[in-house]
Amino acid sequence: MKKHNTAHASNTVTATKAKASFSAVLTQAGYQGQRIIVKKGRRPTAVILGYEDFQRLVDLEDRYESALLTKSLKDDRFLTLDDVTRRLGL
Repeated sequence: MKKHNTAHASNTVTATKAKASFSAVLTQAGYQGQRIIVKKGRRPTAVILGYEDFQRLVDLEDRYESALLTKSLKDDRFLTLDDVTRRLGL
């Protein structure tokens, strides 16, 4: 497994600036490892991050969900399909 630097620089830009310099923003995120916080007005609304960072987050999410499932199986705690549907609001 590839070793990753856990220190990430982050940069905050307005949506207007991100749009005007999108290529530079992609370079910062994709090749320089920065996480770009995009704000509309005063509120952070999105984050642009490199694909490797995204994949790492997906992997962490999968590991977390797997650990929850393992714990549920160990504790004999199961949800019915109806319970899951209700919790997800479907």
